[in-house]
Amino acid sequence: MRKWTYLVATLLMAGTTATFTGCIDTDEPEGIAELRGAKSDFIKAQAAVELVEAELRKAQVAEQELVNAGLALQNKSAEIDLQLHELDIQLKQLLIEKEEAATAQAKAEAEADIAKAEADKTKWENEKALIVEQYKEKMLLAETATAKAQEAYKQAMEQIEASKLLLTDEEQARLNGVQAQVAYAKQAMDKAMYGYSTTVIKRILSSEVANSTTTTNPDESTETNSSTTKYYVYLITEDPTQSADGYKAGSLKKLQEQLANYSDIVADNNLEAVLDNALKNAEFALEMTQKYADNLKAILDNEYTTVADWEAEVKKLEEEIAAAKVKEQQYNIEKGKLEVANPKLISDLDATSNKLETAKNNQNSNKNKAKTAAAYSKKVEAESVKKGLNDVIPSGTTVAGYNSSTGTFAYAKSIQITEAQSQIDGWVKLIDKATKGVDLENIEWAKPQLATALAAQKEAEENYAKDYKAWEDAMAAYDESLKIDLEKSEAAANAAIKKYNGLKPEDRKKEANIDAVAAALVAYYKDALAKEAQVTKATVTKGSDTKKISAWLIADANNFKKVVGVDLGFITWDAGDIATANEISKENIGKLIDVEQDSSVKTPLEKWKSASSTVFSDNFNSGNNPRRLPVSKDEVIAAAGGNHVDALKNDYGSLGKMIWATAETASLQAIIDQVETYKALKEAFTAQKAVEQAAQDKANAALADVVDKAKKANDEAQAAYDKVFKEVNDNIATVQKEYGNNEIIKGKIETEITVYLNNNFTNGDLGSLEAIKNLVKQEHMIALANVTAAKADVAKAKRNIEKLAAGTYTDIDYITESLVSIQEKIKVKQAEYDAAKADYDAASAQLKALLAIFLK
Repeated sequence: MRKWTYLVATLLMAGTTATFTGCIDTDEPEGIAELRGAKSDFIKAQAAVELVEAELRKAQVAEQELVNAGLALQNKSAEIDLQLHELDIQLKQLLIEKEEAATAQAKAEAEADIAKAEADKTKWENEKALIVEQYKEKMLLAETATAKAQEAYKQAMEQIEASKLLLTDEEQARLNGVQAQVAYAKQAMDKAMYGYSTTVIKRILSSEVANSTTTTNPDESTETNSSTTKYYVYLITEDPTQSADGYKAGSLKKLQEQLANYSDIVADNNLEAVLDNALKNAEFALEMTQKYADNLKAILDNEYTTVADWEAEVKKLEEEIAAAKVKEQQYNIEKGKLEVANPKLISDLDATSNKLETAKNNQNSNKNKAKTAAAYSKKVEAESVKKGLNDVIPSGTTVAGYNSSTGTFAYAKSIQITEAQSQIDGWVKLIDKATKGVDLENIEWAKPQLATALAAQKEAEENYAKDYKAWEDAMAAYDESLKIDLEKSEAAANAAIKKYNGLKPEDRKKEANIDAVAAALVAYYKDALAKEAQVTKATVTKGSDTKKISAWLIADANNFKKVVGVDLGFITWDAGDIATANEISKENIGKLIDVEQDSSVKTPLEKWKSASSTVFSDNFNSGNNPRRLPVSKDEVIAAAGGNHVDALKNDYGSLGKMIWATAETASLQAIIDQVETYKALKEAFTAQKAVEQAAQDKANAALADVVDKAKKANDEAQAAYDKVFKEVNDNIATVQKEYGNNEIIKGKIETEITVYLNNNFTNGDLGSLEAIKNLVKQEHMIALANVTAAKADVAKAKRNIEKLAAGTYTDIDYITESLVSIQEKIKVKQAEYDAAKADYDAASAQLKALLAIFLK
């Protein structure tokens, strides 16, 4: 009977009692409190499953980000390794060139190239270290998300167990079966991710149900077939000790760790031994993979048709696993005896391993971080050199380690050598900038450059003189324009026209009277143009030529009677003589007198402004007014921030251009005059950088030497340890791999049996067992593909040994191949994890649905 029935009855009785007796103790009975708590736990169980799903989704996203980061890391690391490899080759070649350099210049060039290559190498090494730190940070985030998901799973399982008090036996069995599906899927996820699982599933036989089917034969006789179906209770617990040894080899986490520490993948100058070991590992992997594939094939060859057949197979696998673990225990006992008998081998290996790890960490932490042994200082004595240096430093900025006031280059004791070298590089760049790219070793080549600069200076001086004169003239013209009385000129022109109109017809024809009007108009037009750049609005035409009236007359006063008067119609000619000279109409007077601003002509003020801007720029104007007083060279230099500032060429008029060109010439002359000083200064800096680099190299070599010695000691300790322990360790590894493979297929078969039996609760039909067989087939196909891949790995390992013997295989090849191999293994293991995750999601959804149904 369903426990809900008892719950309802109890509640009804409690309600009746409360109705008839108001003073009776109504404390809730213990059973009711237990059931109410179970109801609450059941609701929590449903919420807990939803929490598991959410947390696992977050964990999966974090893991995928880690994989993506790994792919990017692999690509970037390969690029960096290639750069470092090429730089190593380049440095070796440059060192040879330096030794073979025939001239001081060639030697200096080689030293400069070496310094650049070393700086590039340091840059790539630092970038490589940064990538590793970023990757490790992502791994930590993913670890956190995964840990939260594990805790959520644990809480969900505990809540579900607490909720079962509300369920019937049948419902408990159904829920327990689906819980087992979830747990099996989680086991598979954990093993893909970590190489182990803390989830332990124990099947306990709950009941056996007899089944019988009767078949009628053609002869009407009957035949009865009997069978038994076994049902199980799944005890799901956690065993934290499974994680004691950390991530297992080949797990997704272990592979990700290897990728994060890819910079440790080195052959340690013992590539032959490394490749031999790689071949042994590949052969062992092939042997184990082949054995696993063979075991799966043997299972398929049995053609199982009943649950009992598959149960028997599980039993067989359990026995093989148990036997293998007995072997493992025996090997561990044997190993324990060896450990008791050889404690020094173990302590030596541990000590040398720790020492090697410490040495490597110290090398990684302190490489290229040596400090200067002494302070350095060099002062520039020549004022012209100091000026040349200071002139090219932009205003408001400084050069690290250079005191522009004293001309002293210096750095302190005990700063990092890399910082000192960076300062030296800045000093050399300052010299290069001050010497304007002049080849100090071939100063003769600077003389044509000086001649060009002198020509440019002369041109700049001539342009300045011309522009200065134009400014003076424009200013004087403006002053003169202020004296012009344009209204008076206009009145005189009108008076001349009026006088002309008042004459008798025969007097108007006289050219002297006509010319008097023209002279007054010309004077008016010139004043209008000079004062306000004004011209007549009206135009007249002669033939195909049309001009303003004022333009015709200013060009030639005779055009008044020959062009303007004719076109306006108050003068006519006949056979070279004036035939008529009519009065000038009011309309024509307007055409002669009305003027306007000519947009194509500048006013005297505008001309003055333009001339002032051309020679001095507008940087020194007062408001919108042009300069009335000239600008001094010192004013321009102060405003520009120096006489070598490029702004002088563009922003300070022809005066600025002249100042810049003059300074350029003087600077080139100073460079030529002080070439030996500049050379000595640059050589001193280059030599000092080499001194610091030698100190850096010595410090790095000391770090590397400690690592080499620690590695040698560790190799010797490992060899001594392997001589005694290798065989037993290999035996342990082999047996662990064997039962590990059996546990994988056992878990998969048990999962499918669980699903198969769970289906019987839903529809009463056990259905087909093909799902179990298909799963084993699928696993077998994967194993065969892995065998093919393992054979390829063996063949590749053999080829690499042959290529090493032929001299065509290097450390870089090994590092690159190792990175690619890790990345490929991550992809395979990620796919395995994703498949298990899909099973987990499906089982979780089924569990959630059951909880929803049972909670109604």
